[in-house]
Amino acid sequence: MKGYSLKIKEIELQLHEGNYNRRVKYNEKDFDILVISFKEKADSIRRFAISAKCLPNSDSIHLILNPTDNVYNYMDVIEQFYQAGDILYAVTVINKVIERINNIGSTLPKPQKALNNQRSALKKLRMFLHSIKNNVVDRTYLSKKNPNNPTSSILDDIRESFSKSSLDKIDGVRVLIDILGEETFIKLVIENSFFFDKKIVDDQRKDIFDKLGKQPIPARKTTKTQSGNPGVGVNTKIGNLDIYQINGCNIPVKLDEDGNKQVRDIIKEKTGYTISSGRKCIFQNYIISHLWGKAYDPRYFTNFWNIVIVPAWANSLLDKESGDEDSIEFKLKDMFKKICVALYNLDDPQFSEEWDDMTSRMGSTSNEKISSNISKDSTYEISVIHEKNDGAGLWYGSSQVGRIILQTI
Repeated sequence: MKGYSLKIKEIELQLHEGNYNRRVKYNEKDFDILVISFKEKADSIRRFAISAKCLPNSDSIHLILNPTDNVYNYMDVIEQFYQAGDILYAVTVINKVIERINNIGSTLPKPQKALNNQRSALKKLRMFLHSIKNNVVDRTYLSKKNPNNPTSSILDDIRESFSKSSLDKIDGVRVLIDILGEETFIKLVIENSFFFDKKIVDDQRKDIFDKLGKQPIPARKTTKTQSGNPGVGVNTKIGNLDIYQINGCNIPVKLDEDGNKQVRDIIKEKTGYTISSGRKCIFQNYIISHLWGKAYDPRYFTNFWNIVIVPAWANSLLDKESGDEDSIEFKLKDMFKKICVALYNLDDPQFSEEWDDMTSRMGSTSNEKISSNISKDSTYEISVIHEKNDGAGLWYGSSQVGRIILQTI
């Protein structure tokens, strides 16, 4: 029988009460298995092992350890919160468990059928709980020192463990989603939004392609939270010229005054329509949304394949970045993206060549594709805004606006 040997590295830690965040330094990954052991109490030692293949390509790993005396059966806890009518905390616990499943799954080889099944079941339970109104009848909770009601004590301890920012969000749009159902809601949003005619999109795309790196192009100013992030440049000046500096390249830009003014100006110039400029605007309670975001990048800000005009009540969903493919935010945004890919031929090889060219001008190689992650299996009747001319290049009168034409896609 063939023999095998494994090189094991063991690191001992001392766990101090109240301090469960630890950085474990293992230096070179010259081992097969990393065993971490730590004393939680004088007579209690915990150990766990991690394969070197699951460790990051660095010299250390950051661990968040859970003390054993505060570990609960999460399904029991969710049930207790449900029985107490405290749906907010029941869903918060579900969110936390899903987050942990995602973190565990990211370090494991695929497939992970058991984890995926557990995550799917929790998401269905969350959907059910979201349909129930919070109704906590008893507002008095006994302290953990009171031996007469251990269940309430545990629930109160768990409430204390969550920061306010980590609680499940009470979302007014969710009420409408629950009434209509997700599929009908997405259809309602898309068919009451406004896209742009392909000629407008192509003309603007060509203008940006021709000018990038040579002449100033509109862009939003990067925020403090964005600056320094991977793939995000910084704003600076060379003389009187505003510059978007990234990968050692200086890209001339025209920084926007309020975040969307130059987009509104182009819409008005090409179509005659006004939006987000006061009570006299033609579009009321509608908002300009950038589907792929990145408005600080001059390739994205005024490229109309990235822009859609959406009802104000739906915009908050498109503003959120969600990697959860089961969330309404992900499904809605990705369906918009799928429509734009089809409407503007963004999967055409010429578009990819242009995009790679612009990316190289910004000192990088393109690792991002303008695409969608879902298959579009629905048909929509969308509203498409055209230029303010008759289609043969003859402009309407100065007071007229471009036609809005329904298009099935």
